[in-house]
Amino acid sequence: MEIVEVLFHKEDQAFDCKSIQIDPKVLAITIVAFANADGGTIVNGVSDKNRKIEGVVQHTEKLNELLRVPLDFCNPSVSINSNLSLCIDKI
Repeated sequence: MEIVEVLFHKEDQAFDCKSIQIDPKVLAITIVAFANADGGTIVNGVSDKNRKIEGVVQHTEKLNELLRVPLDFCNPSVSINSNLSLCIDKI
């Protein structure tokens, strides 16, 4: 998914943007909801309130913590696929 698509895609039952600053336990709620439905896409590093691109590169420790959420905070653990997309310019 291109960054332009992310910025203009409406959040719904299968798509959600989350700030890189999100509490891991709060992120787990969305992951479990998607796992109990037909799946979905969560974009970390884009604010869900104003769609501001925050990025994740400068938040390596936080990103690693969020990538562990499906194992650490979901019971039973949830299998996910993760992709890191390069974003060079802000829109």
